[in-house]
Amino acid sequence: MLNVLSAVFGPHRAVSIYAFMKTKGLAVLGGVGVVAVAAALLLLNDDGRHEHEAFMTVPVLSATPINGDLKNGVIASVRLPDGSATSISSTESPISQTVGDSACIEKRVYVESGEPRYRFKLPHYCEAS
Repeated sequence: MLNVLSAVFGPHRAVSIYAFMKTKGLAVLGGVGVVAVAAALLLLNDDGRHEHEAFMTVPVLSATPINGDLKNGVIASVRLPDGSATSISSTESPISQTVGDSACIEKRVYVESGEPRYRFKLPHYCEAS
């Protein structure tokens, strides 16, 4: 590698470049990699806009309090109206304490990807619709 650098940059400069690459080359390459990944995530990510689609009351398959106390939140598996199951979590105490045999959820659809997302809501939202 030193021969190639000598041919391109000259012998004195080639030694300096070679020494730099041996000592700090991995750190520089890692920094460039992190910047490239961050730029790709920033440029290729959608803006996260979503639209509300519906409030639904769904059956709860299982519910587990976070850290053993519903005041800390809940992680629950629910059966969606299309028959599939999904896991939803909430760390809001008033909402997590309403999760029982059934729960009120909001379905939101992201504008660019069309992907649905679900989150728990207070029961009065489902009673109004």
